[in-house]
Amino acid sequence: MDEQTPSRDRVLAINDAAWSWLGYHARQPGDWTRDYLTSRGLGGLAAGYAPPGSARCVSTLRRRGFTDDELVAAGIGTRTPTGRVVDVFRDRLVLAIRDTTDQIIGFTARRNPETESGPKYLNTTTTAAYDKSRVLYGLDSTARAQLAAGATPVLVEGALDVEAVRRAGGALVPIAPCGTAITPAHLEVLRDVDAGAPARLLVAFDPDEAGRAAAARVWEHLTDTEAGTARAAELPDGLDPARLLELDPSALHQCLTHTGPLTHLAIDVALAGFHLEHVEGRLTAVRHLARHLARLEPLALGAAAAHLVVRVGDGLDPTTVHGELLAAYVAR
Repeated sequence: MDEQTPSRDRVLAINDAAWSWLGYHARQPGDWTRDYLTSRGLGGLAAGYAPPGSARCVSTLRRRGFTDDELVAAGIGTRTPTGRVVDVFRDRLVLAIRDTTDQIIGFTARRNPETESGPKYLNTTTTAAYDKSRVLYGLDSTARAQLAAGATPVLVEGALDVEAVRRAGGALVPIAPCGTAITPAHLEVLRDVDAGAPARLLVAFDPDEAGRAAAARVWEHLTDTEAGTARAAELPDGLDPARLLELDPSALHQCLTHTGPLTHLAIDVALAGFHLEHVEGRLTAVRHLARHLARLEPLALGAAAAHLVVRVGDGLDPTTVHGELLAAYVAR
């Protein structure tokens, strides 16, 4: 394999070297990440710090024998228009993304909260070791063992949400796609770890429009059986798990233990796209949803029907709702 396409093992070696460098700088004067994590209720978290400067990390790794092409291909460096290779992560809190054997396959990094330069979170680009569309932050060897023992997987958006849920207590295994772009491949990875895990899934995405839409997409990606048993947390408006931990750890624990069917959230998201102020609009919504809900097993379908009646029942006879769902179920 040529220099421009380093092997997975070579990328892993670069990641290990970078993590050592980032960990060293997290203990130096000028590092803001320790105080930041403590203020978020995450004191003691193993994190690295990428200090300001254009090429401090790549310069160090060059001296350790890695080439510019390798550093770019590993997602540690990026090439400027002039051809110079500079650091990808600068003035950021960095967390390591590990696989189920605990190897560091990539990084996710939060910008300095005192600045507005660049995206809030920055993830490693696709490399020989990392593919964001297939990797879940938090799915390490410990998580694998816990899931095999029957723990509940909790799907959240970001790495700090994962770390917050880890501190919430209970038999919970938080995992994150580092964003809202959940894919069928993510769920396949989870099934590979434990075939029954998706059926126990608890979704705790941010309680905003994007997070709710992403949670509904998770429901669509689940199998018929999984979709009927997966759950959704009801977080307070404007508060993701990490923020809720910061404000009230007991409230986070309560949100993660008092949950509702993910199907209900999917119904609510779908209904937002219909005109429900008139009976005709509600009937159109019911017929649309019936085609999707018909895949559920009878017990889950019954619960979905009861929720749907509450949401659209004003002026629409409940027997109409049940009739549409039954017709769709029989015709599937």
